[in-house]
Amino acid sequence: MSMIAALFFALAQPDAAPVCEISADQRAAYLAMEYQAFDQTMGEGWRPLGEDDGCQSVAGILIADYLLYSHAPLETYQVRVLRFHAGQMFAFAGETGRALDFFRASYGAPYGPGDRLDWNSYVDATIAFLGDDRETLDAAHARLLLQTPFENGAIPNLNVGDGFLACYGEGYRKAYSAECMSDVRPQ
Repeated sequence: MSMIAALFFALAQPDAAPVCEISADQRAAYLAMEYQAFDQTMGEGWRPLGEDDGCQSVAGILIADYLLYSHAPLETYQVRVLRFHAGQMFAFAGETGRALDFFRASYGAPYGPGDRLDWNSYVDATIAFLGDDRETLDAAHARLLLQTPFENGAIPNLNVGDGFLACYGEGYRKAYSAECMSDVRPQ
């Protein structure tokens, strides 16, 4: 086959599915990472895997494994955030039951005076959206509005709550899209 024919043949083929496999060595390297690099640093840890459509379930499993097998010392809030991120990956993968289990396990201490972030209302909104419970979603969104804004005026996680309302019933992936979320508030 000539080079040109090979190029046309390659271009005519549908996009290949992403490779979501993690070798034992890669898994060990992930589990050896410190929390900040594994979870909070864009472009590192589970995040590149979670950005590939079709790999979110594998990313969720990797986060769950990190929770169980990592030797990194984890604070309570870090465990809560990791559980939430695992839930997000399973929700993006369309595994709602599995996602809900992780979201339910991510609740924290009640919101109190001086707290900037009402984490539990964010979790409530997420669970209500996935559970098709508009009344609870509306109530959680109203509580998110009561949070203390950041210096730039943004309210924590309100953009996600806005996305849940704007695209209610259209699926988690759609609700997290720029089309649904307000772009003036950080996630």
